[in-house]
Amino acid sequence: MNDSNSILLDPNAALSPRFETAGPLLIAGLREPLDEYAAQKIPQLWQRLVACWDEIPQRVGITDYGLCIHLQGHEYYYMAGCAVWDFTGLPEIFSPFIVPSQTYAVFTHEGHINHIRDTIGYAFDQWLPNSHYRHATAPENALHFFERYGENFDPKIGEGDVEIWLPVARH
Repeated sequence: MNDSNSILLDPNAALSPRFETAGPLLIAGLREPLDEYAAQKIPQLWQRLVACWDEIPQRVGITDYGLCIHLQGHEYYYMAGCAVWDFTGLPEIFSPFIVPSQTYAVFTHEGHINHIRDTIGYAFDQWLPNSHYRHATAPENALHFFERYGENFDPKIGEGDVEIWLPVARH
């Protein structure tokens, strides 16, 4: 075999994003500040949300969303939610958020949901600095990124159809 028949595969090829222009997307859900207890608080937040799904009026589809919102400085909150037609009649226990219309780098998360931080870390720490893109977010009160849980996500086993959507713009 000569060298011309050898193909070098990029080990990160599976983590290469696709690009989507999407939004605006109206999300209603429950939120919690992100802190050192986030790993315990986020699954509990999802459990609380599932327990009150039927209270969310005007729900659209079966896709769920986990939003990481940057408040200011080093303050963030996480919101577990779903898409809605509008916020009319939304009970006070739910928070509204509008995901802005923009371009997103979309990363497919493979494996168990407990390892989602690996995919998020790759997107921010490896892919983004080596790409021709910058993180497109406002300095405060803005979407940092979101998780999209599609119809094939199985919460019982914690796997399937999970994506990380990172807002980006060309340098």
